[in-house]
Amino acid sequence: MKSTIAKKTEGYGYKYTELADINKYCEDNGIRYYQEIETSEKNLKDYIITYLVQNGETTKHRGCQIVEAVLSGIKNPVQEYGSSLTYCRRYSLLMALGLATEDDDGASLTQEPTKEEADNYVLDFGKHKGKKLTELPKDYLEWMLGNSTNPRMKKLIELATGYKEPSIDEQDLRLGLIDKIQELSIEKNIDLEKVKGKFKVESLGDMTTEQLEKCVKAMQKKGE
Repeated sequence: MKSTIAKKTEGYGYKYTELADINKYCEDNGIRYYQEIETSEKNLKDYIITYLVQNGETTKHRGCQIVEAVLSGIKNPVQEYGSSLTYCRRYSLLMALGLATEDDDGASLTQEPTKEEADNYVLDFGKHKGKKLTELPKDYLEWMLGNSTNPRMKKLIELATGYKEPSIDEQDLRLGLIDKIQELSIEKNIDLEKVKGKFKVESLGDMTTEQLEKCVKAMQKKGE
């Protein structure tokens, strides 16, 4: 499968790949796609869903969450929402195709990263800055996979560690566990800040699925 798209355009302080170039990439590789907006039953947020059709098979990919438009200065919130929706559709399509834009000085979509590149990749951000992906703790890798919008980073993690991005079902499971924890905290008068402190995280979303499940079981037993 071809995996390079070169043309990019600047705008709003960032560079983005022209939709026409993405469509050309799909045409060259025998891929058709369509997109829709789906509201998560867990958090009631809207997400872009991309369906890829290739070789007679259709795959479903959850993409970006659509941010709500907010009136700011002289900007029209409807226009802002439209711009956000267009960007989310474009980026969600890139995510579904497994493509990612390089840094601003790279100016193109790149080929798939190699195992050697993944093994030698060093983080240049966050609390583990300066460490290789293979040196990161499991909970942080899971957090990156669940929160990063960069498909290239997710592929690097997969190649270096074997950990993969959670499926839509797994993401829904996590959202359900977080909802349950919040529900139990009210029902049993449990301080969520103490819960987060026990697991050494800043938010429930930073917890691994295993930690969330363990937390739910412990909270359900409390007071029995």
